[in-house]
Amino acid sequence: MPLNAFGVGATHVGGNYSAEEVEFLKAMDAYQRTHRRPFPSWTEALKVLKSLGYRKVQPAVALPRPPHAPQPEGEPPCPSSAESPPS
Repeated sequence: MPLNAFGVGATHVGGNYSAEEVEFLKAMDAYQRTHRRPFPSWTEALKVLKSLGYRKVQPAVALPRPPHAPQPEGEPPCPSSAESPPS
C-alpha cells in the first residue's frame, strides 16, 4: 500500500485529507523537525495554527459526543443525528 507524506496509508481511516488538513499536517511536521519535538504540546500546536493564519472569529460551540460516550450528570443529552431537528 502506498504511503502518503505522513506515513499513513491512503486507505487508512481518516486518510482522505482535505487541502486544509494537509496544510496543517505539513506545518506540524515542519515544526516538529525544526524544533526536534516529536510530541509537541497543545500550546505549540496552537502556535502552528496561528502561524497558518487561523484566528478565533466566532464563539466556541460544543463538539458533538459520539453516541457511545457517557452523558455527564446534569447535562442535557445531545440530539442524535438520526433524530429530526426541532421545528
